[in-house]
Amino acid sequence: MIASDIAPPVKKALSDNVAHFITSIFGNALLIAIALLVGRGSVAFVLFAIVLMYIGRRIGWWLSRASLYLHSLPVILLECIVWGVLVAFVVHVLIASQQPHWLLRWVFGYGVGSYVSSPSYGLLVESSVPEHAYPRHFTIMNLPFAVFIGYSVLLAYTQ
Repeated sequence: MIASDIAPPVKKALSDNVAHFITSIFGNALLIAIALLVGRGSVAFVLFAIVLMYIGRRIGWWLSRASLYLHSLPVILLECIVWGVLVAFVVHVLIASQQPHWLLRWVFGYGVGSYVSSPSYGLLVESSVPEHAYPRHFTIMNLPFAVFIGYSVLLAYTQ
């Protein structure tokens, strides 16, 4: 009999990416559960904003890697406009449903929306962008933010 025949099977550890993803899902689920238990108001608004910030940032980075730096300019412009409108709409729905204090509305509502509206924010180091690609990078960083601001103002005054 060989020693390997009687040794217990070795469990393989999860990769760091999978472990991080699982803990992120559980952390966000816990924040959502607490927000739902708290009900409507400022605390629930802050918890929902934190979860939406994490989810929006991940989707923005995925969008940047999968599409924004690869496709032609018309496709990029359309995607950036849709992303800015979508972020503004989600922030508007969150603010309308939770009715937070004005300070929380501005800091956690519009602040988080501004952060998430630039899909590639924090993904690339500015100095690493080649000179010929900088106009595309500038468009991807600023057009969704401008659309977010414009559409948020439009939604705020057309209720």
